[in-house]
Amino acid sequence: MTDRIKRLIVIGAILTLPAAVYGQEAVLTGTVTDSTGAVLPGATIRAAHEASGNSFDGVTDQRGVYRLPVRVGAYKISAELSGFTTVNRGGVDVLVGQTAVVNLQLAPSAVAELVTVTAETPLLETKTSSLGGNVDPRQVQELPVNGRNWMALALLAPGSRTSSTNAITPLPDRNAGEAREFQLNVDGQQVSADIGTGGQPKYSQDSIAEFQFVSNRFDATMGRSTGVQVNAVTKSGGNLFTGLLRGNFRHSRFNAENPVLHLVEPINNQQLSTAVGGPIVKNRLHYFANYEYEREPRTSTWNTPYPAFNVQLAGVNNQKKGGLRGDYQLSTKMRIMGKYSHGESFEPFGVGNQSHPAATGTNQEYNDEYLGQFTQVLSNRALNEFQAGRAAFGLANGNLTTWSKHWQAANGITTGSPRITFTGFAIAGNQFYPRHQDQWVSSVRDNFTYSYDAHGHHDLRLGAEFLHRHQIQANCRQCMGTIDARGGPVPANIEALFPDPFNADTWNLAAISSITRSYSIGVGDFDVHLYSKKFASWAQDDWQISDRLTLNVGLRYDLEIGAFANDVSVPPFQEAGRPNDKANVQPRIGFAYRLNDQTVLRGGTGLYYGDALGADQSFATGNAQIAVIRYDNIPVRADFAANPTNGQPLPTYAQALTRFCYLNNNAPNCLIRDLQEFVGPSEYVHLPRTWQSSIGFQRQLGTTMAVEADYVYSQGRNEKEVLDNINMLYNPATGVNLDSRVRTNRPYPDWGVVSMNAHMGRSAYHALQTGFTKRFSRRWQASATYTLSGLWNMDSQPFSGLTPVPFTVASDLGGEWGLSADDQRHRAVFNGIWQVGRGFQVSGLHYFGAGIRLATNYGGDLRNISATTGSARLRPDGSIVPRNSLLAPPQNRTDLRFQQRIKLTSRVGLDGIADVFNLFNCPNFGIGTQESTVSQYLQNVSAQARTMQFGFRLTF
Repeated sequence: MTDRIKRLIVIGAILTLPAAVYGQEAVLTGTVTDSTGAVLPGATIRAAHEASGNSFDGVTDQRGVYRLPVRVGAYKISAELSGFTTVNRGGVDVLVGQTAVVNLQLAPSAVAELVTVTAETPLLETKTSSLGGNVDPRQVQELPVNGRNWMALALLAPGSRTSSTNAITPLPDRNAGEAREFQLNVDGQQVSADIGTGGQPKYSQDSIAEFQFVSNRFDATMGRSTGVQVNAVTKSGGNLFTGLLRGNFRHSRFNAENPVLHLVEPINNQQLSTAVGGPIVKNRLHYFANYEYEREPRTSTWNTPYPAFNVQLAGVNNQKKGGLRGDYQLSTKMRIMGKYSHGESFEPFGVGNQSHPAATGTNQEYNDEYLGQFTQVLSNRALNEFQAGRAAFGLANGNLTTWSKHWQAANGITTGSPRITFTGFAIAGNQFYPRHQDQWVSSVRDNFTYSYDAHGHHDLRLGAEFLHRHQIQANCRQCMGTIDARGGPVPANIEALFPDPFNADTWNLAAISSITRSYSIGVGDFDVHLYSKKFASWAQDDWQISDRLTLNVGLRYDLEIGAFANDVSVPPFQEAGRPNDKANVQPRIGFAYRLNDQTVLRGGTGLYYGDALGADQSFATGNAQIAVIRYDNIPVRADFAANPTNGQPLPTYAQALTRFCYLNNNAPNCLIRDLQEFVGPSEYVHLPRTWQSSIGFQRQLGTTMAVEADYVYSQGRNEKEVLDNINMLYNPATGVNLDSRVRTNRPYPDWGVVSMNAHMGRSAYHALQTGFTKRFSRRWQASATYTLSGLWNMDSQPFSGLTPVPFTVASDLGGEWGLSADDQRHRAVFNGIWQVGRGFQVSGLHYFGAGIRLATNYGGDLRNISATTGSARLRPDGSIVPRNSLLAPPQNRTDLRFQQRIKLTSRVGLDGIADVFNLFNCPNFGIGTQESTVSQYLQNVSAQARTMQFGFRLTF
C-alpha cells in the first residue's frame, strides 16, 4: 500500500470521528438593541450558511454584543428574545479574514411577530487595522487570468507589489522577491515552499473560493513573513449537488507578433477542469472534489547577441491539479473538516531568453497537502480551534546538453556542460543540475479565543504552533565545473568554438585557455538532508474600548531550531554548536477609530520576523560533505580549459581532503578549496525582520462604495545577502580589495573563493496606498488601487575574513545606501465586472506600472574578486556604473473577457468565454542592463504581445 493511499485512509477515518473540527475563516459580530437604542442581553442569534445549511448560534452578552466564528459565504441571520419580535436579515456576505459587523434592532412583540430586514453589510472594517484587501468569489471566477493562475489576482489588492509580468509566482518585489517576505496559507495551513528555489504549490482556480491579501501589519496569529500574508479558502460542498466542466484553449493564430523576436510565438494550449460538490447528509455533511489538466505544446525562442545561439525548442508542458474536501457539522457547536490536495507540473525547457540555451533544462514540480481542522465552541465566550497537517513540495531538474566527458560520468551523469563566465556573456547551465529537492513540513496548531469584559470588551486569542521541516537537497553542486574566462574579451569566433549548444563534446574548450583564470569542480556526496523545528506562540487581543475605538494588541514569539545549520562544523569558518536565534519577540499594536458611521481612522505599528529558508541551511550543511576544488591557470597552459587537472583523475571527496593545501601544510601540488555560502558568525546571522507602521482612513460612500488611503512605512533589517568572497584583504587608503588571485592577498591563503551567508542588509519602504471598492449591485462591481512608493536599501559592508571591513570601501563593493532595484514609483490597477443583460457579461482589468528600477553593471571582474559574480560595476576606464541607475520602460496591460451565458435549464447553464490579454498590444519592453554586452545594452530584449483565449464553462 502506498503512502498516499495510507494517508487518504487516515483522512477518511478522521472524517468519521465523533469529534468536531473546523477552522475559523471569518467572524460575524454586532450589537442587538431595542427600538429606543437600549442594548438587549440574552438575545439568541443564529447565522445560517445559505449554501450548506450549517448554522452558527450565539447569545448576546450584557452589552448586547454577539460574536460568531463562521465560514465564508452568504448568511441569513436571525435574532430572538422573549417579548420582542424575531428579526431575520438575509444577504449578509462574509469574506475570508473579515470581521463583519451586523447590528440588529428588535421591536416589542405587540408590533409584529416577524420582521425581515434587507440591508447591505457595512464595507467599513471597524475592528481591525491590518491593511490589504480581499479578492472575492466573483473576482476569482469571472476576471480574465492568463493561465488561470488565481494568485495572479493578488495584484488587485491595495499594497500589492505584484506586477502583470511576475504573476506566476507573485511574491513582493523587495529584496528580489525572496519567499521569506511571503506566506501562503490555504484553509489556515502554511503551505509556502521555502526550499529557496522553484515555484509555489499549485491549485486549480476552480478549487479556490476566495482569498485575502494582507500587505501590512497582519495580526499576531500570523507570522514567518516580513511582508505579505495570503490567506486562501478552498471551496466546499453545499445542500445542492453542483458542479462545473470548464475548458480553455489558446492558439498562436490568435496572437500578435512579438516585436522583439519579430515572430508570432507558437502556442497551442488546452486546459480542462471539472469540480463537483454536494451533500452526503443535508445541512450536516458535504463534499467537494476537483481535477484540472493542462496540456501546452510550446516553442521557446532564444534572443542572445550571437545568432548561432538563437535556437528554437519545441515541447509539451503539462499540469495536473486536484483535491478532495469534506465538511461535517456535528452540531452548532462542533465541526470537522478534512482535505487532500495534489498538484504536479512538467516543463521540458524554460522560456527563451538572452542567455546561452545550454542554461535551460527540464523542470518537474509537485505538491501534496493533508489537513484536518477542529473547532469547538466551548461556551458563549470561548472557542478552541485545532489543526494538524502535512505539506510537501518537490522539484527535479535536468540538463538538455549532453557531455560524455562529464566529471561525474562514472556515476552515470552524461548531461550538462561546463559553466563558462565570459566578460559580458555566459554559457551558464545551472550549477546544481541535475538535482532534485523534496520538502516535508508537518504542522500542529491550536488557537483559543476567549471573550470577556474589562474596561471594554476583549476578544483574546492565545495560540501556539509547531512545524517540523525535513528537506532532501540533492544538488550536484558545481559537478559540471565552472570556468572563469574573464581574463579578456569574449572571443570573436565564439559561435564557431561552441557550434552545437546541446552537445558539449563539440565545444573547443582548449581555445579559451588564454583567457581562462580558473576552473572549479565539485565532488562529494551531493545528497544533503536538512532538518529544522519551528515554534511559535502568540497573544492577540482585539480590545473594544468603546463603540468607536478598538485596539488590536498583539505579541508573537518565533523560534527556529537548527535553521542555520547550527550543529555543522566546517573549520575555520563555521563551528558546531552555534546558538539559535532566540530574540524574536514581536510586539504589535494598532487601532481602528470610528469617526462616524461612514469613516474609520486606523493605524498602528509592529515588529515582524521572516522565515529561514532552505538556502539558509543547505549550503552550510552541504559544505561538510561536498568540496569545490579550484584549479588556477598559473602558469597559463594552452589546454587548461579542456584539461584543468593536467591529465590527473579528479579526486574523490576523501582523496581531496588529503590533498587540500589547508590540510597538508601546502605540500607540492596541493589543491585549493573554494567554499560556498557558509553561515557567518551568529552575531551576523539573524532572522530577517521589518518594523511596519501605517496610518490612514477608510470611508464608506452610500451603501455600495468605499475609499481608503494609508501611509505605510516598513523598515527592514537583518536581510539576507550572500557576500561573494570574504577571502580578500583591503587597502585602507583606497577602499579597494587586493587582487584575490594572489595567495598572500587572502586572509586564508590556503583557501580560494569563500562566500558567506550574512544577514546584514537594510531597507526602507515608504508608500501611499489608496483603494476604491464598489461591490456588486445593479449588475456591476469594480475596484481600483493606486500606490505611490519609494524603496531604498543598502548592501552589506564587505567582510575580510570573519569580520566586516572596518573602513569605507569603494561604492561598488558594498555599504552603499540608495534606491533599490525593483523600486517603482507609481502603480495602478483597475478591475470591473458588468452583467450587461440577456446573459452577456464583460469583465476586465488594467495594470499600469511606472518603470521599475534595474540593477546595472559593466559585466566583468576588474576588481579581481574571482567570484562568479564579483563586483561587475567597475568599468575599464576606472569609473563605476551607478547603482540601480536605470528605469525599465513603463508597463501597461489591459485584459478583457467577453462572456455569454445560455440557460439550458433552471439549474444548468453554458457560458461561452473569450479572453483577450494585453488588448492594446502594448510591448512592455524589457531592456538589456549589462554595458559590456554592447549589442543589447539599453536595447529592447524582451516584450509582451497580445494573446487570446477561448473557452466554455458548463455549470449546474
